[in-house]
Amino acid sequence: MAGHAFTMVENLNRGCRGADLHFALCQLIGNAVAVALVVCLGGAVSRRARVQPKAQDSGWMVTPNLWGAIVALPGQLKTPTLAAAAKPLREIEDEARRVHEKAVAEHALEVEEAELRLSTWKELMKRSMKKQGGSEPDEAKLPERPSDPPKSPTMRRFIVNDATFEALHQTMSENPAGILVFRDELVGWWSQLDKPGREGERGFCLQAWNGDTGHTIDRIGRGRIYVEACCMSMLGGIQPGRLRNYLVDALSDGPGNDGLIQRFQLLVWPDVPEKWQYVDRRPDKTAEAEVTRIFNRLVQMDAENPKVLRFAEAAQELFIEWLTGLELRLRGGTIHPALEAHLSKYRSLMPSLAALFSLAEWAADGGELEAISLHPAQQAAAWCEYLESHAHRLYSCITSPQMRAARELAKKLKTGELGAEGFFTARDVYGNGWSGLDTPETVKAAADVLADSGWIRCESVRPGPGGGRPSTRYAVNPKVRK
Repeated sequence: MAGHAFTMVENLNRGCRGADLHFALCQLIGNAVAVALVVCLGGAVSRRARVQPKAQDSGWMVTPNLWGAIVALPGQLKTPTLAAAAKPLREIEDEARRVHEKAVAEHALEVEEAELRLSTWKELMKRSMKKQGGSEPDEAKLPERPSDPPKSPTMRRFIVNDATFEALHQTMSENPAGILVFRDELVGWWSQLDKPGREGERGFCLQAWNGDTGHTIDRIGRGRIYVEACCMSMLGGIQPGRLRNYLVDALSDGPGNDGLIQRFQLLVWPDVPEKWQYVDRRPDKTAEAEVTRIFNRLVQMDAENPKVLRFAEAAQELFIEWLTGLELRLRGGTIHPALEAHLSKYRSLMPSLAALFSLAEWAADGGELEAISLHPAQQAAAWCEYLESHAHRLYSCITSPQMRAARELAKKLKTGELGAEGFFTARDVYGNGWSGLDTPETVKAAADVLADSGWIRCESVRPGPGGGRPSTRYAVNPKVRK
């Protein structure tokens, strides 16, 4: 799979200078950073551009912000991969922070001067009114009131690592173009959203994925804060075991089955190459500088007047053919519901990718961007095909017989039908004849999956006074039913 990804990236780059530049770093590191870099590209653009996928239907507009993640075991370089992809945006934000610090210092002086002018004006007003006596004051003779102190400068933000729901909303109100939430380990963010009382935050994040939904927060002391269009990109990493744990819970018709995981359209689970070769070479500073230059130009686009992109004629025909194929497959009844829900999000993914690739080429070469040409549309369709291969791998964790049995076993534990006293044995399970859990072998396979995910723990029970062989039972994690 990793080799296929490399080939696809090289094919996508061929013949497109803009794509060559915005994939320059990924050629050094691999397919995972290609995905991460495209997510960051979406974070740089966000609401600064929108795409109209259909030629006539102006009611369907797509904001090209993206959610993506890298699935890998500890020690497989998720963190440096993500850091390399986010580097261009971080450098832009670092410069914005320096500009903001200077603006804050200047603002403090302006406020001090404004307060002195106001204080002087008040004294002049008192003297002027005394001279005019108790009669109605002549406004023409009164000193003119100085202007109010300037508003505090706001910092341009591009990346948020860890913020409360309210702080994230506040940041969006000051940055209407949108922001990129960067989490080194996504499981921490997911676990926060799963806690009781965080339903509002979870719903806010689901809305912010759309990139065009308004949201208002009213709080005592902070007043009313309204964001016309909340827009959030998301990038992070996750371990396979934690992902399986989350999928078993999210796809078991519980509260987590709300489409959150399906919104991670750019989610990849790359193989680790069997062969390894020692490499020590200088970073390609020219390529890094070009990537940063592209990102710099993209973030300068006006979010108040976003570019509206449409497909050129040939690209429009390709999109119609591609979308028709997707819709027919979704209605074919051969795809697991979980995977079907994931692929349904590709309706917006393909035009988003096409728009981002076109914008990258425009930012690299300059000139006018009139429409999305055929080549970026072909790139986007190829990327969707590649990402679907990873989606199949992802959902096979749940849709395989072993994982389906694990999901059924998880349901029984969550509802209390099994292990109500904190323990259960394999006989307690297959003795009930539950579907998919009616043999000792299937129960053991399902129990192994849940044990790997931390739901249960296998324990050996010594024989009683009458002798016999040791038996096995499973202790249930108390958090399962919380």
